[in-house]
Amino acid sequence: MYTHARVHVPRLIRSSLNAAANTRVGQRTSARTTTTRTMAQPHDEVLAAQEAHLNGLADSEERTIFDKIVSKDIPATIIYEDSLALAFRDINPQAKTHFLVIPKIRAGLTRLSKATEEHKMLLGHLMYTAQLVAKQEKLDAGFRVVVNDGVEGCQSVYHLHLHVLGGEQLTWPPGCPPQ
Repeated sequence: MYTHARVHVPRLIRSSLNAAANTRVGQRTSARTTTTRTMAQPHDEVLAAQEAHLNGLADSEERTIFDKIVSKDIPATIIYEDSLALAFRDINPQAKTHFLVIPKIRAGLTRLSKATEEHKMLLGHLMYTAQLVAKQEKLDAGFRVVVNDGVEGCQSVYHLHLHVLGGEQLTWPPGCPPQ
């Protein structure tokens, strides 16, 4: 069994992410488009996703924070690990229980929309792992699995990952702004 500790993001990484996320590009003011600076709220996933997209991280092979968790360069509360997958608690939980399931090796799988037939076994294993860990976490009354894909899907880390949320009554619809 793993010890329980939160993921610690070094100050340098946090400040770089916060500084970059504070820029909102393409806001319209009067008749022209300008770049404006805004204060991002902590854990603002929309701004984080836009920042990652603008920095070209979607097509980058650069090591992600998840790669660093897999290699144990960054600590995390790991709750499950096997040869293909790793599950750990989210540092910004959106439900009473919120953990992530990631492939230990990206193999080009930065986002779900980039999956190929070669990834079918790994994708199935990640889903199987999600339900296995959900049982371990006693989410017998139900849980939700979410995959964010691309900038409009609020993906801020380009290393495929499944969010598993539960432990309380979830609402519907998820992630849709009021109409």
